[in-house]
Amino acid sequence: MFIELVDSLRCLGAHEDTWLVAAVTRMDGRHIIEGTLGCPICRREFPVRDGIGWFTEAGPSPTVRLTQRPGPADDDRVTRAAALLGLTDGGGIVCLDPSWAGCADALTELGPAHIVLLNARPSDSSPQEVSGLAVDDRLPFAAGGVRAVALGHGAATAPLLASAAAVLRNRGRLVAPAATSVPDGVHELARDTLDWVAERTAVASPPVPLRSARR
Repeated sequence: MFIELVDSLRCLGAHEDTWLVAAVTRMDGRHIIEGTLGCPICRREFPVRDGIGWFTEAGPSPTVRLTQRPGPADDDRVTRAAALLGLTDGGGIVCLDPSWAGCADALTELGPAHIVLLNARPSDSSPQEVSGLAVDDRLPFAAGGVRAVALGHGAATAPLLASAAAVLRNRGRLVAPAATSVPDGVHELARDTLDWVAERTAVASPPVPLRSARR
Protein backbone atom coordinates (compact mmCIF):
# COMPACT_ATOMS: atom_id res chain seq x y z
CA MET A 1 0.00 0.00 0.00
CA PHE A 2 1.43 3.34 -1.11
CA ILE A 3 2.42 5.31 2.01
CA GLU A 4 0.84 8.55 0.76
CA LEU A 5 -2.59 6.89 0.61
CA VAL A 6 -2.68 6.63 4.42
CA ASP A 7 -3.57 10.33 4.79
CA SER A 8 -6.81 9.72 2.85
CA LEU A 9 -8.00 6.66 4.80
CA ARG A 10 -10.51 6.84 7.65
CA CYS A 11 -11.75 4.57 10.43
CA LEU A 12 -15.02 2.73 9.75
CA GLY A 13 -16.21 3.30 13.32
CA ALA A 14 -19.37 5.30 14.03
CA HIS A 15 -17.68 8.50 15.18
CA GLU A 16 -16.25 11.67 13.71
CA ASP A 17 -13.77 11.31 10.88
CA THR A 18 -10.16 11.07 11.89
CA TRP A 19 -6.88 10.24 10.24
CA LEU A 20 -5.41 6.85 10.93
CA VAL A 21 -2.00 6.40 12.52
CA ALA A 22 0.37 4.04 10.73
CA ALA A 23 2.66 1.70 12.67
CA VAL A 24 4.93 0.23 10.00
CA THR A 25 6.99 -2.92 10.51
CA ARG A 26 8.17 -3.41 6.92
CA MET A 27 8.34 -1.20 3.86
CA ASP A 28 9.50 -1.64 0.28
CA GLY A 29 10.40 1.75 -1.11
CA ARG A 30 7.33 3.91 -0.44
CA HIS A 31 4.96 0.95 0.01
CA ILE A 32 3.83 -0.38 3.38
CA ILE A 33 4.18 -4.17 3.23
CA GLU A 34 3.45 -5.03 6.86
CA GLY A 35 1.99 -2.83 9.56
CA THR A 36 -1.15 -1.56 11.26
CA LEU A 37 -3.39 1.47 10.78
CA GLY A 38 -4.90 2.53 14.09
CA CYS A 39 -7.77 4.86 14.97
CA PRO A 40 -6.86 7.33 17.75
CA ILE A 41 -10.53 7.70 18.76
CA CYS A 42 -11.92 4.16 19.06
CA ARG A 43 -8.56 2.30 19.02
CA ARG A 44 -9.73 0.04 16.22
CA GLU A 45 -6.90 -1.41 14.14
CA PHE A 46 -6.74 -2.21 10.44
CA PRO A 47 -3.84 -4.47 9.47
CA VAL A 48 -1.67 -4.19 6.40
CA ARG A 49 -0.53 -7.61 5.26
CA ASP A 50 1.55 -8.36 2.17
CA GLY A 51 0.93 -4.82 0.97
CA ILE A 52 -2.88 -4.93 1.29
CA GLY A 53 -4.84 -2.78 3.74
CA TRP A 54 -7.60 -4.81 5.36
CA PHE A 55 -10.85 -2.95 6.09
CA THR A 56 -13.03 -6.03 6.45
CA GLU A 57 -14.76 -7.40 9.53
CA ALA A 58 -12.93 -10.72 9.20
CA GLY A 59 -9.53 -9.12 8.62
CA PRO A 60 -6.76 -11.15 6.98
CA SER A 61 -7.94 -14.73 6.95
CA PRO A 62 -7.36 -17.89 4.88
CA THR A 63 -11.09 -17.83 4.13
CA VAL A 64 -10.87 -14.34 2.58
CA ARG A 65 -9.27 -14.50 -0.82
CA LEU A 66 -8.36 -11.51 -2.95
CA THR A 67 -8.75 -11.61 -6.69
CA GLN A 68 -5.51 -11.75 -8.58
CA ARG A 69 -5.42 -8.69 -10.76
CA PRO A 70 -6.09 -9.61 -14.40
CA GLY A 71 -3.60 -8.85 -17.13
CA PRO A 72 -3.51 -5.40 -18.72
CA ALA A 73 -6.78 -4.36 -20.34
CA ASP A 74 -6.83 -3.60 -24.06
CA ASP A 75 -6.80 -0.01 -25.30
CA ASP A 76 -10.56 0.10 -25.85
CA ARG A 77 -11.26 -0.94 -22.26
CA VAL A 78 -8.81 1.64 -20.90
CA THR A 79 -10.28 4.37 -23.08
CA ARG A 80 -13.76 3.46 -21.91
CA ALA A 81 -12.68 3.52 -18.25
CA ALA A 82 -11.00 6.91 -18.62
CA ALA A 83 -14.05 8.40 -20.34
CA LEU A 84 -16.59 7.02 -17.88
CA LEU A 85 -14.51 8.07 -14.87
CA GLY A 86 -13.91 11.56 -16.26
CA LEU A 87 -10.13 11.37 -16.04
CA THR A 88 -9.38 14.48 -18.09
CA ASP A 89 -6.87 15.93 -15.62
CA GLY A 90 -4.61 14.81 -12.82
CA GLY A 91 -5.11 14.30 -9.10
CA GLY A 92 -7.54 12.45 -6.87
CA ILE A 93 -8.18 8.88 -5.76
CA VAL A 94 -9.77 6.41 -8.18
CA CYS A 95 -11.15 3.09 -6.86
CA LEU A 96 -11.52 0.10 -9.18
CA ASP A 97 -13.07 -3.29 -8.44
CA PRO A 98 -11.52 -6.46 -9.92
CA SER A 99 -13.46 -6.20 -13.18
CA TRP A 100 -11.79 -2.84 -13.91
CA ALA A 101 -8.43 -3.60 -12.28
CA GLY A 102 -6.73 -4.41 -15.58
CA CYS A 103 -6.99 -0.72 -16.45
CA ALA A 104 -5.13 0.45 -13.35
CA ASP A 105 -1.57 0.71 -14.63
CA ALA A 106 -2.58 2.51 -17.83
CA LEU A 107 -4.83 4.95 -15.94
CA THR A 108 -1.94 6.08 -13.73
CA GLU A 109 -0.47 7.70 -16.85
CA LEU A 110 -3.46 10.09 -16.88
CA GLY A 111 -2.35 11.50 -13.55
CA PRO A 112 -4.64 10.33 -10.69
CA ALA A 113 -2.81 10.64 -7.38
CA HIS A 114 -3.74 7.07 -6.40
CA ILE A 115 -5.42 4.07 -8.00
CA VAL A 116 -6.97 1.80 -5.35
CA LEU A 117 -7.85 -1.77 -6.28
CA LEU A 118 -10.75 -3.07 -4.20
CA ASN A 119 -10.39 -6.73 -3.23
CA ALA A 120 -7.68 -7.29 -5.82
CA ARG A 121 -3.90 -7.38 -5.66
CA PRO A 122 -1.70 -5.02 -7.70
CA SER A 123 0.82 -6.79 -9.89
CA ASP A 124 4.51 -6.77 -9.06
CA SER A 125 5.08 -4.38 -11.96
CA SER A 126 2.33 -1.91 -11.05
CA PRO A 127 3.37 1.75 -10.56
CA GLN A 128 3.83 2.89 -6.97
CA GLU A 129 0.59 4.86 -7.14
CA VAL A 130 -1.44 1.61 -7.31
CA SER A 131 -2.56 0.18 -3.95
CA GLY A 132 -4.85 -2.63 -2.81
CA LEU A 133 -7.55 -2.56 -0.13
CA ALA A 134 -9.76 -5.39 1.09
CA VAL A 135 -13.28 -4.11 1.89
CA ASP A 136 -16.74 -5.43 2.70
CA ASP A 137 -19.58 -3.03 1.93
CA ARG A 138 -17.97 0.30 2.90
CA LEU A 139 -15.10 2.34 1.53
CA PRO A 140 -12.67 3.68 4.17
CA PHE A 141 -12.50 7.26 2.92
CA ALA A 142 -13.85 10.55 4.20
CA ALA A 143 -16.89 12.13 2.56
CA GLY A 144 -15.68 13.94 -0.52
CA GLY A 145 -12.33 12.15 -0.48
CA VAL A 146 -12.57 10.13 -3.71
CA ARG A 147 -12.55 11.29 -7.31
CA ALA A 148 -14.15 8.28 -8.99
CA VAL A 149 -15.25 4.68 -8.35
CA ALA A 150 -15.90 1.88 -10.86
CA LEU A 151 -17.71 -1.27 -9.73
CA GLY A 152 -18.63 -4.34 -11.77
CA HIS A 153 -21.01 -7.27 -11.38
CA GLY A 154 -20.73 -8.91 -7.97
CA ALA A 155 -19.11 -5.89 -6.34
CA ALA A 156 -21.88 -3.40 -7.10
CA THR A 157 -24.07 -4.24 -4.10
CA ALA A 158 -26.51 -1.64 -2.81
CA PRO A 159 -24.48 -0.93 0.39
CA LEU A 160 -21.19 -0.53 -1.50
CA LEU A 161 -22.80 1.70 -4.13
CA ALA A 162 -24.25 3.88 -1.37
CA SER A 163 -20.86 4.06 0.35
CA ALA A 164 -19.15 4.93 -2.94
CA ALA A 165 -21.62 7.74 -3.58
CA ALA A 166 -21.03 9.11 -0.07
CA VAL A 167 -17.24 9.34 -0.42
CA LEU A 168 -17.20 10.99 -3.85
CA ARG A 169 -16.14 14.59 -4.11
CA ASN A 170 -18.36 17.13 -5.86
CA ARG A 171 -18.84 16.06 -9.49
CA GLY A 172 -17.00 12.81 -8.80
CA ARG A 173 -17.98 9.86 -11.00
CA LEU A 174 -19.52 6.50 -10.10
CA VAL A 175 -19.67 3.71 -12.70
CA ALA A 176 -21.68 0.49 -12.23
CA PRO A 177 -23.44 -2.19 -14.30
CA ALA A 178 -26.58 -1.09 -16.15
CA ALA A 179 -28.67 -3.65 -14.25
CA THR A 180 -27.99 -2.00 -10.87
CA SER A 181 -29.89 0.91 -9.34
CA VAL A 182 -28.36 4.37 -9.10
CA PRO A 183 -27.93 5.25 -5.39
CA ASP A 184 -29.00 8.46 -3.70
CA GLY A 185 -26.50 11.28 -3.75
CA VAL A 186 -25.55 10.96 -7.41
CA HIS A 187 -27.43 11.68 -10.63
CA GLU A 188 -27.16 9.64 -13.79
CA LEU A 189 -25.26 11.18 -16.69
CA ALA A 190 -25.47 8.41 -19.27
CA ARG A 191 -25.85 4.68 -19.74
CA ASP A 192 -25.55 1.99 -22.37
CA THR A 193 -26.25 -1.74 -22.32
CA LEU A 194 -23.21 -2.38 -20.12
CA ASP A 195 -22.87 0.39 -17.56
CA TRP A 196 -24.27 3.63 -16.24
CA VAL A 197 -22.18 6.58 -15.12
CA ALA A 198 -23.40 9.01 -12.49
CA GLU A 199 -22.00 12.18 -10.97
CA ARG A 200 -21.93 13.30 -7.36
CA THR A 201 -24.63 15.83 -6.61
CA ALA A 202 -23.04 19.12 -5.63
CA VAL A 203 -22.89 19.52 -1.86
CA ALA A 204 -22.78 23.07 -0.57
CA SER A 205 -19.97 23.96 1.79
CA PRO A 206 -21.05 24.82 5.33
CA PRO A 207 -21.58 28.54 5.95
CA VAL A 208 -18.60 30.52 7.18
CA PRO A 209 -19.43 32.78 10.12
CA LEU A 210 -18.52 36.41 9.52
CA ARG A 211 -17.55 38.77 12.31
CA SER A 212 -17.14 42.49 12.31
CA ALA A 213 -13.57 43.68 12.49
CA ARG A 214 -12.63 45.48 15.65
CA ARG A 215 -12.10 49.19 15.25
